[in-house]
Amino acid sequence: MKAIDAQECKVHVLICTNEKPPGKACCKLVGGQEFYLKMKEKIKAEGLYNTHWATRTGCLGFCNMVGTTVTIHRPGQAPQWFSEVVPEDFDTIWAEVTRA
Repeated sequence: MKAIDAQECKVHVLICTNEKPPGKACCKLVGGQEFYLKMKEKIKAEGLYNTHWATRTGCLGFCNMVGTTVTIHRPGQAPQWFSEVVPEDFDTIWAEVTRA
C-alpha cells in the first residue's frame, strides 16, 4: 500500500453518476455522467488538473428526476452541496469551483 499526498488538492468536486434500476430516480438518468465529463474537461482545459480534482461517485443521497448532485470540498472548509444540478448550472458550479 502506498500513502498519497493530497496536499496539492485545493478543490475536490464529487459528482453523482449513480445508476439505479429502471423507474427509480438516479443521477445517471439526469445527466450526471455528462456533467462529470464536462467538469473534468474544463479542469484540464484550464490547466488546473493538479490542484482541482473531479470524481464521479455513486449515490450521494439526493436522488431526483431533475438533475445530478454535486458537492465541492476544500481543505479546512465545510463542503458545499448542490442538488438538482442541470447542464445550465455548469457556469455557476464552475464559478464556485474556481473561487479563491
